[in-house]
Amino acid sequence: MSDGLPVLWQYSFSNYNEKARWALDFKGIRHRRHSVMPGWPRSLWLSRGDRTLPLLDLDARRIMDSTRIIAALEERVTDPALYPADPEERRRALQLEDFFDEHAGHDMRRVGFWELREDVPYALDFMTTDQPRVARAIGRVGLRSGFPFVWRYMSARYRFTEQAVEDSRKTLAAALDRIESERAGRDYLVGDTFTVADLTAAALLYPLVWPPEFPYELPEPLRWEFLEPMRDHPALGWIRETWQQRRGASAAV
Repeated sequence: MSDGLPVLWQYSFSNYNEKARWALDFKGIRHRRHSVMPGWPRSLWLSRGDRTLPLLDLDARRIMDSTRIIAALEERVTDPALYPADPEERRRALQLEDFFDEHAGHDMRRVGFWELREDVPYALDFMTTDQPRVARAIGRVGLRSGFPFVWRYMSARYRFTEQAVEDSRKTLAAALDRIESERAGRDYLVGDTFTVADLTAAALLYPLVWPPEFPYELPEPLRWEFLEPMRDHPALGWIRETWQQRRGASAAV
């Protein structure tokens, strides 16, 4: 774009993409968003090789990975900050960001798509979130016919196997426990203010609570049996409250 605004290339439904999107909005950085559909030529080109979405075009750079995107945004706009000023608190916040990236986000994606595999119409609604009406209709037809290919691609890339899914369910339960142990009854995971640690945990685990504050209209949530034993876990309440209190308005134009 000739106006020089940052451009976010995203899957609108993705938890990692929401992490980057939330950071842009939290800092009030005006930007443009392009939502692509999985399996279509543009998405395959953007995610070729070891690339993955989100991608952010910022100051003549293309930045891949939500963690790197947030680091770049912290350099560009220092206030409001997502990194604590105190060195020890910053270390802990970044450590927790990495923990939830590696021990929540990937597992949430794996479990979520595994739950969707038997309900293709619902999966198509979910994967075409934020597409214009005509593109959404065309996309659903294309994704329906190409769903076996898309599923094989995602299964190979993200390890969608029954054993991996079972392991991921246990990992998600451990991530909720980690939230509570770090929070220790406080409002935030690190210190007394909202940081990258809170944003990361709440964004990556959003499908567990399906927050109404999500920036796009999602289909009605499915009832996941694996969640039943955790329905009253206090970390789920914390995630909901974090969305209610900290997920501000969009800065997209």
